[in-house]
Order: sequence, then structure tokens, then C-alpha cells
Amino acid sequence: MTRKGFNARPRKDALALLSARILHNTTVVAATLGSMVGNGIRHYRVSSSIFPCVTDATLHMTVADLPDIDAIRANLRGAGNLARAMSISLSCHPDQFNVLSSYNPLTVERSIKELNHQSAVLDMLGCAQDLSSPMCLHLNKTPDLKCETVHDYRERFLSSLSRCNAGVRARLVLENEDKGYWTTQQLHCWFGAHRALVYDNLHDKCNPSIDENVAVPLFRQTWGNHTPVFHWSEGTAAKPRSHAGRASHMPAIVSANSDCIWEVELKDKDYAICEILNTLI
Repeated sequence: MTRKGFNARPRKDALALLSARILHNTTVVAATLGSMVGNGIRHYRVSSSIFPCVTDATLHMTVADLPDIDAIRANLRGAGNLARAMSISLSCHPDQFNVLSSYNPLTVERSIKELNHQSAVLDMLGCAQDLSSPMCLHLNKTPDLKCETVHDYRERFLSSLSRCNAGVRARLVLENEDKGYWTTQQLHCWFGAHRALVYDNLHDKCNPSIDENVAVPLFRQTWGNHTPVFHWSEGTAAKPRSHAGRASHMPAIVSANSDCIWEVELKDKDYAICEILNTLI
């Protein structure tokens, strides 16, 4: 449901419809987890769209306003228990509009609200507030070196992060970008002592710096005793930065680090994953 769709109905009806859709979404999460083990999949990225509209400040609502909130919480609690029983790890990847380093205070406020919500969803799933259920974020803004230093940029980001709830602060990890300043080298240089880092092989190919065989061990170290969650994809011939539908090969860096969790970011999603499991591993 969109803001326009919500506002097109009387508020009580809109809340009821929204709540029913969110309840359905949580049912789908549980059903998806139940189907994964038979397909050999042991990791699941929780969608950031399970709760549409609830963080839209113009709609003035919280999850507590949803008529089905008790059933929604029960569904998520059951899904989390199922994941742990089947040794399926969970993560999330909040959308790119979350920019803690923004110069715009309103953007920062919206980002904090959304990240707090996404962390609360992981809490409802029963996830520990640590790197076993990471929340991956892009920095999404290149430092303006004409008016600030990279140190100033980092401190602005960390200051915004400090205003997030404890779950966000414990779970948030940062990913190298496919363009701009935040290559693997710069990300590790400026944030490796502050945050766990996510290596994305396609982004590294599009925005290279240090060799991948140097970058990946550096990124792994930032995770401490937790299993790193990295990203594996490949681009298309026409648009190298756009994700392909299926994998054409197993990257050497993935094979060499098979004890890490590699989230597959290919457009065909579960079809692509099953093809990888059947033909490339």
C-alpha cells in the first residue's frame, strides 16, 4: 500500500487493510523460511517492505495502531523461532534513501526512524542485537571535499548513528559502493575501526581500489567472531553496474571464502540461487 492508497480511504478502513497486508507479509516470511532448508539455503534477507507506510511521518501511525499487531508479532516470533531451529541466519538491507550522513536534518530524522523500525522488525523475529543479524547500509553520499574533510564526514555519520536505538548501533554494517568515494580501500580506511564492513564483489569490480584478495581479509577482520555477510553478483554486458538475472560462473573470491555468507544479488532471486546450488557449487 502506498501513501496515496492509504489516504484514499477512511482512516479506520485504511488501517484495517494495511494491517491485513502486513499480516499476510509476515505469513509469507514464515512460509519462505519453511521452504528454504529443502533447497539447501541457510540465509535469508528479511525484506524492508514488510511494513509499508508505518514509518511515513505524514500518516501519523505506529505499529501499535495496526488492528492485527498481536497476530503480526506472533507470526514474526514464530518465523524467527523457525529460522533458528533450522540454522537459518537473518539479515536486512534498508533502502538507499536512508542517509545518516545527509546535510539535510529532515533526511537524517527520517533515516533514523526507518532504521529503528527495521531493527525493531529483527527484534520481533527474536534476533540477537549483534552482527549475527546485520543491517547493511550504503553510505550513499560522497564527502564534499571542497567544504569538509573525510574526518568531518565520518563524524557526522557516526553522530547520526549514535541517535539510533541500541539495536541499530549493534547491527549496522557498511558496504563498499559501485561508484564514488567509498571504494573498499576508503571504506576500510575510514570506517574499518568503527563498523563491520560488507564486501560486494560487483561494486568492487565497478569501483576498484585495492586487490580483492587484500580487501576481503581486511573486511573479514571487522566482523570479529561473527560470520561475515558479503554480497555476490555480476553485471550485464550493456550495463555493468546492473545486476544480471543469473550467475555465469563462481567468482574465485567467493570460492576462496566459502565459510562466509554470500547474499546473492541477482535479479532472478531464488531461481538464480537454486541454479547456483545445482550447477556451480
